[in-house]
Amino acid sequence: MGLFNSKSKQIKKEMDNLFNDIQINLENNYKDLAIGARKKAEERLEELKQSNQLSDRDYTKFKQKLDVFTERMKGYHH
Repeated sequence: MGLFNSKSKQIKKEMDNLFNDIQINLENNYKDLAIGARKKAEERLEELKQSNQLSDRDYTKFKQKLDVFTERMKGYHH
């Protein structure tokens, strides 16, 4: 049980870091970097979901956060 909990904490920290990268790039108006960081977060989130390392509740929470960034970045294109 404890192992799962620390793994869960580790995943949350990893996703928070990925979201933080998006946030920093948006604040600095680095559109290409923000796009890349969002894509990386999205891919990692799907990876974690596919490998059953995330509960549905956590997946939903992270997905909603990612959707907010996606919405903010509408109109950003390479």
